[in-house]
Amino acid sequence: MPTSMKPIRSDGVDAALAAAAREAHRLEAVSYYNSLLEREDLAEFAQELQTHMHSRGAVFGERLMCPFLRPHFCGREQLDLLNSAVRGVVGACNVLGPRIQESPELQDALGLSEEERRLCSIDPGYPEFSVTSRLDSFMLGGKVRFVEYNAESPAGIGYNDVMQDVFLSTSVMKEFVREFPCQPLYTSETLLNNLLECYKTWGGIDKPVIGIVDYEGLPTRHEFEIFRRFFNSRGYQCVVADPRKLDYNGERLSYEGQTINLVYRRLLTTEFLERFEACKPVWEAYRDRKICMVNNFRAKYLHKKAIFALITDPVYQDGMTPEQLFAVYTHVPWTRRVSDTRTTDVEGRNIELLDWIRKNRRQLVMKPNDEYGGKGIFVGWEMNDEDWDKAIQTSLESFYLVQNKVEVSREVYPTWDGKTVHWAEYSVDLDPFIFKGEVEGLLTRLSATALCNVTAGGGVVPTFVLD
Repeated sequence: MPTSMKPIRSDGVDAALAAAAREAHRLEAVSYYNSLLEREDLAEFAQELQTHMHSRGAVFGERLMCPFLRPHFCGREQLDLLNSAVRGVVGACNVLGPRIQESPELQDALGLSEEERRLCSIDPGYPEFSVTSRLDSFMLGGKVRFVEYNAESPAGIGYNDVMQDVFLSTSVMKEFVREFPCQPLYTSETLLNNLLECYKTWGGIDKPVIGIVDYEGLPTRHEFEIFRRFFNSRGYQCVVADPRKLDYNGERLSYEGQTINLVYRRLLTTEFLERFEACKPVWEAYRDRKICMVNNFRAKYLHKKAIFALITDPVYQDGMTPEQLFAVYTHVPWTRRVSDTRTTDVEGRNIELLDWIRKNRRQLVMKPNDEYGGKGIFVGWEMNDEDWDKAIQTSLESFYLVQNKVEVSREVYPTWDGKTVHWAEYSVDLDPFIFKGEVEGLLTRLSATALCNVTAGGGVVPTFVLD
């Protein structure tokens, strides 16, 4: 072929072809797993899965976490992409962390209450703002987009490890891995190691007693028991304690006479403040440096949904590296606080924000700054103009964020209802567990609606990384 006729490919085209090849391999693995299911007595297989998950505590309230008969699979290259994106975005958030600590203006921009600022003012005894966190993300066409940063008290690590074990024990997975080798990503060990590292940095010398602290009777109580058993198996005494039942005598925090040195905080700050007087012993012990707490209260700086409004706004990007800025622009959707102001749009053009929101309903979501479980979210493309106008008014009366739409991956998964198998399409939310900026595990949430959330009625599957 003459030189002038040789095909020329850009790096972008090559990357797209490579992504397509990786996705083809993943879909081949999915197809093979489904073919193995067809050889099984699905009633017996489903019952086996559900029995083991119930016995191991993979239950949210009274509801099974995973009603699905297939795990999620991701390629090694997808994991590498996810890790690179996480390093950049979390790094950008961490750049802002110390600035937020010193700036009342930034604290205002985040929507921090006076009570939250008081909690955050206490030095936790180690430098990290968020030791264990989770990003909610969607991967589609070789791209990853993050929609929220759960930096305060991310759930799912214990559940995920149990579900991986249960699936690996089945005959289907044992046969599957012979054709498609894959690896689980266990995270409980990493969690424990990070808790202990923080305790050592804080000044702890002796082997700590770990207290998992949250209100009793919550749907996530089963996960706390998963952790308690795991910590015990590693030689660490552990109690699951309601903060209202803790005692503090000025020297030690205790539960039913047992001293607690290291608190694994699962209690959200907003919920803690709602019952502050009843939970005061925890605050006093933390203030007096009698306990090490992970995550500490400063995680709130990064947990507020407004953190994405800050890192995507050029006004607040000083000090971020080129790599961090690239990650933000590539992987974080445009986000702003809903207010009557001028700002820049997705393309960097100056706009009147409210007018722009009204005109671009079909590409926007509005969400409260500090809620979870999909509460209070307005999905623009699912609403008409009249209801969208009402939603804008509601958003102006509180602290709401508006965020650009993210395209969601959808896949067909099998479920068992106790009588028959159902094959249906679900939105796939691939959420990395993060420790000090590195991905250490993956939680995959499935939902038939636009909201991928267990609290809102979704389900969870473990993720295995294809070699």
